[in-house]
Amino acid sequence: MFHHDRIGSEHAGHIRIAEVNFSSVAVAPRSNWSFLALRSDDGRTGWGELTLRAHERLLNATLEDLRPSLIGKTLAQVFRDFAARPSLPSGRVGNALLSALDQAATDLLAQELGTPIFNLLGGRARQPLRGYATVNRSIRERTPEGFAEAALRAVEAGYRGVKIMPFDSMLPATASSPHGLEEIERTLTRIEAVRAAVGDEIQLMVDCHWRLDEAGAMAFIERVARSRLHWLECPVPENELWDDSIARLHKHANAHGMLLAGAENGVCDSGYARFIRKRLYDVVMPDIKYCGGYAELAQIVRMAQEEDVVVSLHNPSGPVAHAHTLHACLALGLDQPVEHQFSESPLFESLIVGNGPTSASGCFEVGDAPGLGFSVDAELAARHPLAPVPLSLADPSFA
Repeated sequence: MFHHDRIGSEHAGHIRIAEVNFSSVAVAPRSNWSFLALRSDDGRTGWGELTLRAHERLLNATLEDLRPSLIGKTLAQVFRDFAARPSLPSGRVGNALLSALDQAATDLLAQELGTPIFNLLGGRARQPLRGYATVNRSIRERTPEGFAEAALRAVEAGYRGVKIMPFDSMLPATASSPHGLEEIERTLTRIEAVRAAVGDEIQLMVDCHWRLDEAGAMAFIERVARSRLHWLECPVPENELWDDSIARLHKHANAHGMLLAGAENGVCDSGYARFIRKRLYDVVMPDIKYCGGYAELAQIVRMAQEEDVVVSLHNPSGPVAHAHTLHACLALGLDQPVEHQFSESPLFESLIVGNGPTSASGCFEVGDAPGLGFSVDAELAARHPLAPVPLSLADPSFA
């Protein structure tokens, strides 16, 4: 496992931060991607992503507060003094910013050393990484047919796994209400349509976005089992009061032929300790945008490996986070299929300039260019300014 203070310490100690900038790009009716650009005193720019829907103004304001203490610092100081921490008063906003700083600083260090990030961090020989398609934002109509059409497009593009988010408006408090029961029926119809469209050989994952209560999730698992899910993701809230429920749901899901997955919002290895040590999930899903960056991700992976818990990185965002995720998979030897937000926006390809990851037949490959290998096209990004998405407390994915 790697740690920044053991890698390129001589170079990290003399490269200083000259400028740091935040930008958000509107890419779809309900999606913005947010990027952080870290410019060094020798003119290089490192890139990180901190996409956090409906929180772009808070991200920018937090960076403005942090900027005076950041300018002039060396990369070694960035890695040491601007590390993510679960107790940060600004919560996910602050830790998304610190995670993006780690990404961008790692990009700068790899550029200085003339090597791709995965190689800087001791990665294995390059090979294609399998992907799975998250299709929620490419669904044209939220009907069974609309879900099936979106999933089939991903399969036709070569993906051997598809993930859907079939719930709309339910919350744990309403899961057992007449409205909740109606939504579960509608959700099951969507899932069954996708399974019928893609066939039996495609892995199918369902993300619940924490919308169920324990009783509703138990019943849902029993009924969705006929659709032969690979995993069920985030069925109930994940604060510690729900740990016993998650443990029971874990056993129930396994008994019905599916894995249980979750924990995408954790920060640092301490934020994953209870999920891993208690084995609440078969699969934990840290996100390089939120968990603290490369070094924290390495610690989470190490802990999971000790407990035989699978790690599959959460990665439903823009091209910068996608590239960092691929580098992390290669650096850490992760071989689970990589999540990819499929067909959300043509900007995923056109917004980057340089040698970004390539994709073919549902697989990804990272090149040998130094650092991340590319930059964000500032002129194109400026033509797609932030389109604010209203914050909805009725949608747990905003939390």
